[in-house]
Amino acid sequence: MVVAAGCGLAQARHLGTVEELNEPCNGGVGQIPNTVCKTVRVTCPGIKPLAAQVRITEPAAGVAYRGTVVVGSGGNGGGFYAGPPGGRELVEDIAGMGFRVVDRAWAGGWPTMEGGMVPESCRYATLLTWVHDHIHKGGKFVATGNSGGSAEISYALTTWDRGDILDVAIPTSGPPLGRLDYACVTKASAEWAAECAGIVPKGVMECPSGCILGPNNGVCKQVSANPTQEQLLNDSVMHPGAVLNYPSTKVYFLYGAHDCGEPVPIGLTYATKVTSERKIRFVPHTPHALFSTAEGRAAIEKAIREGTEGQ
Repeated sequence: MVVAAGCGLAQARHLGTVEELNEPCNGGVGQIPNTVCKTVRVTCPGIKPLAAQVRITEPAAGVAYRGTVVVGSGGNGGGFYAGPPGGRELVEDIAGMGFRVVDRAWAGGWPTMEGGMVPESCRYATLLTWVHDHIHKGGKFVATGNSGGSAEISYALTTWDRGDILDVAIPTSGPPLGRLDYACVTKASAEWAAECAGIVPKGVMECPSGCILGPNNGVCKQVSANPTQEQLLNDSVMHPGAVLNYPSTKVYFLYGAHDCGEPVPIGLTYATKVTSERKIRFVPHTPHALFSTAEGRAAIEKAIREGTEGQ
């Protein structure tokens, strides 16, 4: 068993452990050449162990090695980023840039209704640390994820001090869990309605943004079936005590200009508060699944190049 040591300084939270399992991956290695798959079990304090499949794609032959990029699918993270065609194409492109690509899929998804997104996000932070310590072989260490995958990265930064290991973080289309107390309601509060109206820069969106998710989504019920506003705030990426400065990490927030839901304004409640080096960009003609368009894939690749230049 491998211990992923570390703790959130402000929150005194401890990471868990990762155990490699001698079991085959259910879906095999996928369709991308030069890929292997490992099965692991991630155990975090106070919540049940959760298995994951980890596909590792080696850099393209004949290309200078540049580091590792960890990618994360959206929703509950139960699928691979490279499952949809756009995601698969992007993983192949990143490998062609000279990066080892690590793609995770959680068995049943990482939110498990065991006390909230904050404790459950330990799973990703622990797995990310294990990848850094045991699969990453030098060069730059990069993570990108879409929607729910962007939330995993964001919690890793605000809650688990994973800015200590990440050179570049690229949350795309979120994090939609930036302020759950704003999102998980039937009607926006006066405070959030006013902020939501102005938080998205003028002229960057191709459709109006929503401001709320509604109270019935599963992410709103991780703490309890009927959470209070205080519980929702404490379970957000932007919980009280969230770490917002990452001296060692360049952060790029990417949003589709045709993402018409609440992830853009809710994501900006976090993105606009980061005090270290960060950039916020809006990608034309691109919906919530940022990797699904050529423009979205190009924006992610540009962020990787910019963030890792000078290596």
